[in-house]
Amino acid sequence: MNQRLRVLIAGAGLGGLCLAQLLRRAGVDVLVFERDAGPYSRAQGHRVHLDHRGEDALRACLPHHLFALYEATRGQPSERLMLIDAEGEHLREIPVPPLPGDTSIIKRGRAVSRSTLREILLAGLDDVVHYGKALTHYDHDVRAWFADGTHVSGDVLVGADGIGSAVRRQRLPQARIDDLNIRWIGGKTPVTADIERSLPGGLHNAFAAVTGMDPAMMIGYMRFGNPPRATAERLAPGLRLTDTEDFVMWAITVQRDRLTVADAALPASDLHRRALDLTTTAHPALRRVVGRAWPEHTFHLSIGTSVPVPAWDSDHVTLLGDAIHAMPPSRASGANTALSDAADLGRHLIDSQRGRGSLPEAIGAYEHTMIERGFAAVESSTLAIDAFARKIIR
Repeated sequence: MNQRLRVLIAGAGLGGLCLAQLLRRAGVDVLVFERDAGPYSRAQGHRVHLDHRGEDALRACLPHHLFALYEATRGQPSERLMLIDAEGEHLREIPVPPLPGDTSIIKRGRAVSRSTLREILLAGLDDVVHYGKALTHYDHDVRAWFADGTHVSGDVLVGADGIGSAVRRQRLPQARIDDLNIRWIGGKTPVTADIERSLPGGLHNAFAAVTGMDPAMMIGYMRFGNPPRATAERLAPGLRLTDTEDFVMWAITVQRDRLTVADAALPASDLHRRALDLTTTAHPALRRVVGRAWPEHTFHLSIGTSVPVPAWDSDHVTLLGDAIHAMPPSRASGANTALSDAADLGRHLIDSQRGRGSLPEAIGAYEHTMIERGFAAVESSTLAIDAFARKIIR
């Protein structure tokens, strides 16, 4: 009988949790270490776009009842990126000018609540996910060290710890993140009749960029296919989902010099007040959206993009998602590629546990596909944000 693997995952984001679900189902010993104090210790992204890439990965990784819950609670079709003109009295949709390369911008998919998806991915992992564990470094015998002075040993270490990955800094010190000098304040606002009347009708199946105003904004609906809490009670008894009503997800994007380091560290409610300051002269309909937001759900992001690195020799430490191929959100590929990474890596690790090749061979096969897929998405997303955000939104 083959020895049971022990896989350590740094980071409890979508990709790390998706991998943990698959490995747990296959009988692999898996532990996830998250630097946050708990699952709700900070506001995070609110609406993600998942297309066939992300959904295929979730189908492969989740138990049947949890994938059914995902399908039942996911949002409306998300089919295109639209452009809204905010210069007139009323917001109106305008044509998107031709862009270089693939003009479809995004693949057709669904709007998905990130917090609901994360709660589904956390289901059944109470004994797997450990909070308040910031990884600082690892030893080459795959012993992970944490800021609290503790350490854990395993057979494989996976860096799923995001754009500031400590695993990447040690594993690939030559890998670089380019700061695009774009800062993002995001939030979510309950859908009301007057807000809905003030937004263009075409937004029902799209995510929109707004032009003709300062600052630039992005906006989109999140409408649940079924009530999340009641649906969870039916399909996954005992799992309590926190999102209970449809919302509008919005984001303000500005140049780096308009948000300081101190702004980025503000509590969510203070960051919401900063968002109101930035939208003082915005279109009234959009200022209303920001003003009626739930302040505690406001969050800040710095937008960066990974610089591709040549293939490396594989060993027992690897990376997935933003930890290796961070990209701007312009092509809605970040979550989709992270989930695809998780499904691919999990499959190769399971094969290794079952005796089909060594661990370095399994990880090498995964990295060969991941590098090609991930950096292709980085290039496409970076070109799109340059063409769309800078030339059209300005």
